[in-house]
Amino acid sequence: MALDKSALVYLALIILAIGIAAVAFAKPEVVTISPGAEQNTIDVSADGVVSADPDFAEIFITVETTSGKAETAQSENAATVAALRQALTTSGLVDDVRTTSFNLYPNFFGEGFTVSHSLKVSTDSTTGVGRVLDLITAQGVTRIDYIQFSLSEDSAETLKQAALKTALDRAENKARALASAAGVGLGKAVKISETSFFSPPIFFAAERAVAAEGVPTTVVPGQIEVSATVAVSYEIA
Repeated sequence: MALDKSALVYLALIILAIGIAAVAFAKPEVVTISPGAEQNTIDVSADGVVSADPDFAEIFITVETTSGKAETAQSENAATVAALRQALTTSGLVDDVRTTSFNLYPNFFGEGFTVSHSLKVSTDSTTGVGRVLDLITAQGVTRIDYIQFSLSEDSAETLKQAALKTALDRAENKARALASAAGVGLGKAVKISETSFFSPPIFFAAERAVAAEGVPTTVVPGQIEVSATVAVSYEIA
């Protein structure tokens, strides 16, 4: 069936409107154009890794008490936790002791109730973590969940800057090798971006950490690796 002239005009207007809407709502594309002409670049990425000893540690522990009555289990748990806090805060080894969870529940496979009080012990004396563990177990705590070694904010930032510098140096060396192989000159960097940064903490599992009598606990965490990745675009000279 042939369309008359008015129908064709109407159809053309609809198509034009759809096209304008598509352009208006389309996701914009970021395009960088150099003044005058298209810019030719060598694009590279590189990693930088530096290592350092951790300077911060967190010890996660749980104090559990069980009794036939809920109030007895709770009061006994409170007394144990209070004595533990006192011993830790006066030891000169820890910076902070705080609660992370508290639970009171009936024993489904036996009589009575259990109180579970979890704590996080923080210290910037990573070499004294073994003594902190001995102090904790001396207070009757037999459940040390895990230990986390990490970097303080200042240390992490300092190492990140070092990792970025290493990554940039490696990127430049890679770009120079590519330029030399291609027989072109290497100009200045025109675009630099950090694509990733990683500083994983070190975890030590310690489901039941009790030192042998008279033998101090020694914990050696090893070093933490801080890595950074950069992407750089260099002008072709």
